[in-house]
Amino acid sequence: MSMIESINYFDTGISAGFPSPAGDFISSKLNIHDYIVTNPSATFCVKVSGDSMFKAGIFSGDILVIDRSIKPLTGHIILCVLDGEYLIKKLKIINNKIHLIAANDKYNPIVINNETPFDISGVVIASIKKFI
Repeated sequence: MSMIESINYFDTGISAGFPSPAGDFISSKLNIHDYIVTNPSATFCVKVSGDSMFKAGIFSGDILVIDRSIKPLTGHIILCVLDGEYLIKKLKIINNKIHLIAANDKYNPIVINNETPFDISGVVIASIKKFI
């Protein structure tokens, strides 16, 4: 496995709205791996398939970075296994019951019961998109 080399990083903030006056960009170095990953031995990536999380900015084909060492909390987007199937959903705990929430209105919330095999595999810490 090769390590990601540091690349130039312009940390002045580039306008995504109206253009701002051009100034000198201040360049530093950024290592993408160091920026995203805090616990390498507990971190892995998965490729997304489907549209259930598009309102959260997660689209089919995106690569998600998952950290197994983070304690899943309400509001986190998680990778879980439900009855043998891997899912990406938002975790919501209501009255000690686990609810898996899609970020697409065409999917109903899933309430986990004690009979269904369920496990949380990790918390999504980043999404990587490729445009070209």
